[in-house]
Amino acid sequence: MNCVRLRQVLDAWLDGELDRATGGEIEQHIGSCAACAALKGERVELRQRVHAEAPYFKAPAALERAVRRSLAEATDEPARRRRGLTWLQAGALAAVVAVVSAGAGYWFGRPLPDSSLREQVVASHVASLAASRRLTEVASADRHVVRPWFQGKVDFAPVVRDLSSAGYTLLGARLDHVADRQAAAVAYRVRNHVINLFVWRSPHAASEPVSLSATRGFNLATWSDAGLAYAAVSDVDARDLERFARLVQAQP
Repeated sequence: MNCVRLRQVLDAWLDGELDRATGGEIEQHIGSCAACAALKGERVELRQRVHAEAPYFKAPAALERAVRRSLAEATDEPARRRRGLTWLQAGALAAVVAVVSAGAGYWFGRPLPDSSLREQVVASHVASLAASRRLTEVASADRHVVRPWFQGKVDFAPVVRDLSSAGYTLLGARLDHVADRQAAAVAYRVRNHVINLFVWRSPHAASEPVSLSATRGFNLATWSDAGLAYAAVSDVDARDLERFARLVQAQP
């Protein structure tokens, strides 16, 4: 079990959908990997928050009566059940699905809470530096090599800047995740420090200026623009990271 594989099966494991042997491998990996242990904790916390805070909608009385009547009719008449749903049953079921979908869409369409977002970004950053994982899938200091590499892999065009004149050397890029969202990750180096720039689609996020924060000893610069969310993370000094973010934002 490695970090990449764990990310693929973590949710299924937490839901009790995996066999005992795979579960044992996951537990063994989490016991030796701080980043994945933190990721598990974040998943558990998010699940608890969804259960506690997600909106629930009570069906109107008329809809409840219609559903109950349809269920009673289906129970009393096996032949009708074999023929499939009646128009009344189908309508009632569609209404229930619409109400549930609206609530779920509202909840899961919301941006991640700031604290969870920061933790997820740091976890992905730490995982990328592990010996068992490559920092880059395409290694190049040429933005004209790195940027086209994302074509067909993500449904947006990540920002890839040549910032070498400012002291930030482009190392390459890879595909990654921030929480459950696919992200483009562009790696830079300034002196002996690695900066990961994560970019992912976030259509519900309004344009926000650069905001600095710190989590687990790492500095983060986050912002959003034109339906994309950005997060730069590193152990470099906060002033260097903010300067990096400003340069990424600047027009080429």
